[in-house]
Amino acid sequence: MEGSVRYDRSWGIEESLEQFQCLVRQHELQSSVGQSHVAVRKLHRDFCTLNAMEMARLAKAALGSTDSQLKVKALEQVKVATQKLRNSMTLADIKELQSAEKVLQMEEEIRKCNAEMTTLRESIEDLIKGGGPPIAGPVGSGKAEVGTNRKWFYCSDCHVGGHGRRFCRYLLKRPNWRIYPSEEWFQDRNGQVSHCPLGKQGVDFTDETYFSRICMHIKGRTWLEDKRKLYEFVPDLMPYTYVIQNRKWLGDVPESVPADAPPWPWFLKETDRNWGTSVHCLSGPDECLENAKDDATYVVQKHIPDPLLYTNGEKCHIKFYNLLVGLDDGVTWRLYTYRDGYLSISPKAWSPDDLSKECQVTIIRTKRINDWPYWEKVYGKCQAGVATVIKRAAEQGKLEGRNKIQFEIISADYIVTTNEDVYLLEFNTGPVLKDAEDSPDVHDAGMVDGALHIVEPWEGGSPELWDLALECKGVPPKPEQFASDF
Repeated sequence: MEGSVRYDRSWGIEESLEQFQCLVRQHELQSSVGQSHVAVRKLHRDFCTLNAMEMARLAKAALGSTDSQLKVKALEQVKVATQKLRNSMTLADIKELQSAEKVLQMEEEIRKCNAEMTTLRESIEDLIKGGGPPIAGPVGSGKAEVGTNRKWFYCSDCHVGGHGRRFCRYLLKRPNWRIYPSEEWFQDRNGQVSHCPLGKQGVDFTDETYFSRICMHIKGRTWLEDKRKLYEFVPDLMPYTYVIQNRKWLGDVPESVPADAPPWPWFLKETDRNWGTSVHCLSGPDECLENAKDDATYVVQKHIPDPLLYTNGEKCHIKFYNLLVGLDDGVTWRLYTYRDGYLSISPKAWSPDDLSKECQVTIIRTKRINDWPYWEKVYGKCQAGVATVIKRAAEQGKLEGRNKIQFEIISADYIVTTNEDVYLLEFNTGPVLKDAEDSPDVHDAGMVDGALHIVEPWEGGSPELWDLALECKGVPPKPEQFASDF
């Protein structure tokens, strides 16, 4: 079906209907085109048949002649015409088979789409009759407990973004999960469209928290992803950090670097941006201040001493994955850490003289970390560091509970010294994740499956390589927080 539209999973009724109509139209067009191609081949075969018959007649007449050259020429023409006829018959048969196969493929694509629409209709009928999940809060009432006698569980893609659709795809691998369609909810003044499950129904999982029994975003996550906020309560785990706001130092002011001092990199980072998109490597704090922009807040850090380098002298940092789960009692937090992370390695050998991003900024996940000889030595230190962050954030009320379960896969960036000390650089909420379908050799399917099993267990699942690192209690949310939790 090269060049054809294939069936693709739909997340809404209109999308599914449009795809079905598109597939039907395509089936009609391709059938017509296929029949035309077959007709052309058959016509060519008929011409070749007539030509072969004519060459045979001429050859028969030539056999009665005494001219030997005429006989040889006539026989050669018969041979060529026969070969052309044979080729034409073969091509006609092939084209007929190809056309029939493409028709069958298109009919199978249509069958899949039709089956999906049937399932969507059944899902709608089931939820209308009360077969969906009880949703705590405005959408429903009571504690979000999962009934034991439910046949189906439902997920919706409400186009919020992040890993919502990815998590839906993994949940749909389970035999008792189905798609519940989404629809347009409202449009804001800027034209931004928000979606919700059809009929504003609550479902088991969707990326729109208001309608979801399971929330995919932690309330209070800004305290983890904002570098300045993070430093406020875990300064002992991070490199010493200064702050620039509106092109002025806020709080401590670093000393200027003497002109005769050996070169050493300093980093200027916007507080609320990740993945190295706003990291500038500069020669000192004065240059950091010069490169800061108005109406922006930055953290400024001096490069750690004695960084542990990779095999050929490249700078590297650990991409350390964590699963944070807030239980539906609103106070209990669980932290899981993943034993198989990644190393991000710079493309150039590290030098304090080289301020280029290729040398100083390591943002691309380069390789799995398990064969790195230092991983076993520092895994426990990284785990303990993140546990400290979560415990303090929970106890200080920075992480806010909900009356439903909430979770998030978060990566932490760590850099290691030659003494095997570790420094926390930042957290990334919504980190890069790869699926087996797109990256067969190196992917995160096991990590995602394991995380979803911890959050929503099922009989065919496994926690995979996730380790429970911490369980702690946070500050009980106020009643009005539960009411405004959506």
